[in-house]
Amino acid sequence: MPVPQPRIESEGGESMRVLVAPLRFFIALTLLGCSSFFGMAQASAPPELHVLIDVSGSMKQTDPTNLRRPALRLLGDLLPPSAQIGIWFFGDKVTPMLPTKLVSMAIKAQVRDTAAKIRSNEPFTDIPHALIAAAAHWNTGTDRNILLLSDGMVDISPDKAINARAQAELMEKIVPQLRAEHIRVHTIALSKEADSTLLAKIAADTGGLFVEADSADALQRAFLKIFEAAAPRDGLPLKDNKFLVDKSVKELTILAFRDQTNQPTRLKTPEGQIIDEAKSKTLSGWHWDASGGRDLITIEQPPAGQWQIIGALDPDNRALIITDLKLQVSAIPTRIYPGEQISGGLMLTNFNQPITQPALTQVIQANIQELKDQELIQNIKLNDQGADPDIIGGDGTFNFQLHLIDPAGIYSLVATAISPTFQRDWRQNFAMAPQAPVQITQITQAAAPQTASAAPQTPPLTRAIQITQDPTLIEPGTAQLKGQWTCKGFTPAVTALNVLLDQTVSQIPAPAPDGIQCTLNLTLHAKLTTHRAITLELAPFILEPTSTQPTAPLPPATAKITQARETTPSPPINGWLIGGVNAALFLFIGLGFWLWKRATRRQTLQLLNEAKPL
Repeated sequence: MPVPQPRIESEGGESMRVLVAPLRFFIALTLLGCSSFFGMAQASAPPELHVLIDVSGSMKQTDPTNLRRPALRLLGDLLPPSAQIGIWFFGDKVTPMLPTKLVSMAIKAQVRDTAAKIRSNEPFTDIPHALIAAAAHWNTGTDRNILLLSDGMVDISPDKAINARAQAELMEKIVPQLRAEHIRVHTIALSKEADSTLLAKIAADTGGLFVEADSADALQRAFLKIFEAAAPRDGLPLKDNKFLVDKSVKELTILAFRDQTNQPTRLKTPEGQIIDEAKSKTLSGWHWDASGGRDLITIEQPPAGQWQIIGALDPDNRALIITDLKLQVSAIPTRIYPGEQISGGLMLTNFNQPITQPALTQVIQANIQELKDQELIQNIKLNDQGADPDIIGGDGTFNFQLHLIDPAGIYSLVATAISPTFQRDWRQNFAMAPQAPVQITQITQAAAPQTASAAPQTPPLTRAIQITQDPTLIEPGTAQLKGQWTCKGFTPAVTALNVLLDQTVSQIPAPAPDGIQCTLNLTLHAKLTTHRAITLELAPFILEPTSTQPTAPLPPATAKITQARETTPSPPINGWLIGGVNAALFLFIGLGFWLWKRATRRQTLQLLNEAKPL
């Protein structure tokens, strides 16, 4: 059965392009501004987090000291007041522990009480029903997230066949339904016995984050990664464990990890006081949780000035705040594909009103950083003066554009705004997928079979590219590829390409003969099954030259597509050698022509002399 060919749209005339170009520019500028606006609107959507904690019996070996408890307390204390949280325990059954509630001091206390009830006493691990229970009810207008922590796999029966059917139903029915309801599932695999492949697939298919915690000690940082993906909030930049608190800060939450020496953490206040855990119990408005290898300190109405963490210089230390002077940043997707282009912006707001006065915005030093662990991938300085990458100067929005081409892994986007009187930062984690949702391969296919009357011949090979899109990632009929072919030594050297991909697998013929090398540069525009549009610049694809004759004819009854053999291009020939050979050939031809003319002239003179009368 032949592979369907994609629809290829032709470009309009030159005169039409000239007329439409200014309009296109205006529309693009408008859409870019709108994307920034709507992205920031998405950032303000309150997060709703449903937490699923594995309490199966295997956790006695995986987490013998119940470090799930401080990890859950960490998550509860870090959530911003706009967030909502609900908690379920699951093993062979699913037990609701905390109905979904808006975060407050009282709810944080309930989260701590719930964490104290974590156990390890149920015989099975029913992940499918846990997800169904957590996804049953949601509040209106929230950003839906499920956090699933497990050390096992789909295990609902001693019968392996029943477990296999349950896992198949999970991936074929439950996960697509979660995706259709705009629910992201973030998964944490605790222990080497966990089905990491399954948990990673659940996260990938729903646009969530997957984190491996190779030990119970690592749970704290795993929960921090999920928190900063699902519910990022305002913070203060730390430099050498020092940070500046301004007068607008109503609540300060400090997260400080201890090093291997496990020395107690202390805080130095702006007044010069040194506060440790014991002394904090005598202070009003202080709450200090020192467990799980970290300190989590919450301070109400902290005094303004410079603070310092006296302890380990850990990259995961944080100073998070509740304030009316906020840094609003466009939310980026939790799962991004290599080559994706994302536009966004950051804006300072006071009591939810944007700050646009040039006297304030033009003295702010703002930037966006992309980090992997602590490695700086890129740093973009921002402005509100209309200079690149800003779009409109003086509107209060510091625009940015990101082109993300990094290898697979977890990354952080960190926005920072520093002024003479206050500082803010904002951090969101995201996962880079291992590959794009469309794949391009080179193929060769046989020409049409010879008719019965024609002499039997070996059919020539014709190069083509095969484009395969992942139907679990891309909405059917939404993928469009735009770009161009560039072929060396062929006319035309550049050929535009505009393709609508109507099928999962499509073929596009090569624009030049088999012996010509061509490069294809494409940009993918599509809508993902996770309900967002993407613009993704694919890596350049090189169409290698192939032989003009196949090694054997392909039988007409079989598929007409085979994988092309990779060919090694011939090494380049030295230009001086080519020039020398051409010059010698030219001289040889010229000398032969001169000798032929000379011989012809002699023969003519001899004949004339013989013809004279005696």
